[in-house]
Amino acid sequence: MLMQDQPDTNKLSKKERRKAKVAEKGTINNTDHNKKNTVEPNAKADHATDQIQVKQESVPQEINAPPVSTDAPHEGQKSKAQLRAERREKQEQQRLAKQNNKETVAPKPVMPKSTKKLDDVKQKSVDVKPKTLRKVVEKIDSAKKRHRVQLFSHLEKSVFKPLTVHQAIHPAIIQLGAQYAAKTILGSDARCLALLCALKHLINDFQTPVNQELCRAFEAHLHSNVEHLQLCRPFAVSMTNALRYFKLHLAQIKTSMTDSEKKDEMQTTIDSYVEDEIDKAVVAISAKVCEKINDNDVILTYGHSSLVNKILIDAKEKGRNFKVIIVDARPLLEGRRTLTKLTNAGIECTYILITAINFIIKQATKVIFGAHALLNNGYVMARAGTALVALIAKTHMKPVLVCCETSKFSERAQTDSFVYNEIGDPNELMPIKDKFGYLNALNLMYDVTPPKYVTGVATELGILPCTSVPVILRLKPTE
Repeated sequence: MLMQDQPDTNKLSKKERRKAKVAEKGTINNTDHNKKNTVEPNAKADHATDQIQVKQESVPQEINAPPVSTDAPHEGQKSKAQLRAERREKQEQQRLAKQNNKETVAPKPVMPKSTKKLDDVKQKSVDVKPKTLRKVVEKIDSAKKRHRVQLFSHLEKSVFKPLTVHQAIHPAIIQLGAQYAAKTILGSDARCLALLCALKHLINDFQTPVNQELCRAFEAHLHSNVEHLQLCRPFAVSMTNALRYFKLHLAQIKTSMTDSEKKDEMQTTIDSYVEDEIDKAVVAISAKVCEKINDNDVILTYGHSSLVNKILIDAKEKGRNFKVIIVDARPLLEGRRTLTKLTNAGIECTYILITAINFIIKQATKVIFGAHALLNNGYVMARAGTALVALIAKTHMKPVLVCCETSKFSERAQTDSFVYNEIGDPNELMPIKDKFGYLNALNLMYDVTPPKYVTGVATELGILPCTSVPVILRLKPTE
């Protein structure tokens, strides 16, 4: 019969089975469309059985039949070809509109290949849109954060930002702050003396507010002026100790005194501090260190220290015949000031940079340098590069003598230069500007020298070991 003549659909190839399914769907759709208006709602079951019979009987007959096209439009609908034509027409209109907009914009000038690379950055900065400019700024900020020295991020302060001057700031304090920021006044002793001199002007021009006591009102006025100076540059240890000494005696002034008497008492306190803690201390240290300088000595010093200069000049005046090697380093090059003062005093000097110290240290017999502060644990805080000089001197078995007044002793304990330090202007270290922003310069002002590299500390109390700092701090009545 009929089923025997039909081909086996399981033996058909995959491509032929796909064609058979497409033909079957086309046949079913045609029969459904023709019978849509004739089939009644009650004849749904008969219609389903008819579809099953058609599906079973039409497979062998429609295997080789071409697929029925489904692009024939229904009533009230567009064919696929019409829809494609409309889409192409719409896309062509959009393309023409975009081309017209581009023609209205002025064309960019064509640069030669040689100047295009050089002016690439300028062209980008001129022709960017606001959104693109915002993205560029964000990339620059992220690059700065990425190349920022995270180890010293806690030391960065708003030192180089413009300062806002309040009306309560005294003109002498404003001038002193500008000198601090410009580094025209260098050295712990010089900065401390300048602060005390400005403080005397502040006392003379101060007027007591109505219904207030002079000492209490002046203390509040002093606090605002000190904050302005700290914004210009962080205080040295000697400046902090001087202010602490002044405030201690300010609180002890009797309230029964008149305003003029109180001002005279404050002026006397400043003068006595300068005389006892600075002037007399320098004379005492100079007398003790001069005894250690012999004829034909070669003394090596680093940077600039007013105390060391005083010692060397006094030794020359006493008839000692010696030579001095001045070691200097960028960016401040303070050794040039030392060279000028010593040569004017008739002392034979040799000036080198710190990079050549290893070749000339053998000629030195003693190493003498000043200090910014002497910490509670015996470490010496001085200008950056001092630790290197002390280390090289120790390796060559040269005695290292640090000259420091007791007014520079600090209660802070520190074993490295990372916890607390002062950061200078990084542009002073970079003579060439970094075009791409990938180079970060770190300008540390001070370093910390371990006590094992120091032979002794010359103070007004004598030449002491570094470990005697806590004892001297307990004896000084500055608290």
